[in-house]
Amino acid sequence: MDRRSFIKVSAAGVLLPAVGKFSPAEGMNRRKDRYNVVILGDTHYDAKDPEVYHAGYTDPDPKREALHRSEFVRNGNMWAERCPRMVKRASCLVDDETKFIYQAGDLIQGDTADAPTHRRFLEDTMDLFKKSMESDLPFITVAGNHDLRGNDDKVATQAYRDCMIDRMSRELGKEITDTNFSFRVGEDAFVALNYASKDVPTVEKMLLEAKDARHVFVLVHTPVFPFDGKYWYWFLMGNKKDSRSEERRYIRSLLARNNAIVLCGHTHMTELTDWKGDGGRITQMTFSSVWAHENQALYKDLASGPKDYGELIQNEKPELKGGVATKLFDEYRSGLQRYSTSDSAGSYKMTVDGGDVFVDFYGGDSTRLTKRFILR
Repeated sequence: MDRRSFIKVSAAGVLLPAVGKFSPAEGMNRRKDRYNVVILGDTHYDAKDPEVYHAGYTDPDPKREALHRSEFVRNGNMWAERCPRMVKRASCLVDDETKFIYQAGDLIQGDTADAPTHRRFLEDTMDLFKKSMESDLPFITVAGNHDLRGNDDKVATQAYRDCMIDRMSRELGKEITDTNFSFRVGEDAFVALNYASKDVPTVEKMLLEAKDARHVFVLVHTPVFPFDGKYWYWFLMGNKKDSRSEERRYIRSLLARNNAIVLCGHTHMTELTDWKGDGGRITQMTFSSVWAHENQALYKDLASGPKDYGELIQNEKPELKGGVATKLFDEYRSGLQRYSTSDSAGSYKMTVDGGDVFVDFYGGDSTRLTKRFILR
């Protein structure tokens, strides 16, 4: 069956119906509507030679440019051999129950000099992943901050929009007109958000349209919850001053009322956060495929349990205590039911089996299950 036959369009968006043969998972009964999604977190794809995509790149801040150039080296090293092994492992997770492959943003490193180079970077990377995954299934990605970064971020952002709206249209077999879009798999809604979009009415509309779904999955690069790390303010509608708190809380309430499951990246962590509040529930799974060091194939909790939330960065930077960061962590900690975080990286497989949703994590290129996360 080719992809065009596989994907059908409904009035609510793109419907990906259940097809193929199903095999029961470990300890679970078979259901006819059971399916899975193979997932990669941030990948930061880059060429070994920085001149391939970064020729002419500059930044007015020398320190920031130096940081970015150190990332070129990191990316080139991990994509020379380690990350291709990881993607090969991910390709083996695809089976007859897989409906699509999801990459959680920061597909590329970015940092390009002009629009043609940025588009070439995106197209080359999409083609590479499609070939490496050895699958004609839709390969869905969302905008990450690196995907929108260049000498002129506005130019890079427009290049991303021009490229990926067309590319996602082809992947889904339906015209996509924005970097915020939605589609359906059976009874479930998938709402893909551009984290950088300030278009709250569009986000509101998509979430309201999804309220009839069995599960509402939100695909977005940045987490919904403040991140317990250096860039704690990099979360959906967050910033250092929390100046968008009204919009932030409103979108949070829509997510909670939909009992949303957020599938995100950005933090380079493997993390589970389960929160109740605003009359509902938000379960967030954060993915990382930035396999920068071999030992990231192993899983070790750096924090575990609601009491630990926010403590890592505040212990590292005591000057944050009592400020905006503390208030945000306290605001969310009160509703936390479960919380764990690790700097592990690899590939993931999310299985939806009726009301049950779980994610299997494979560290690095491990052929054995590293850890299972029960989302619902």
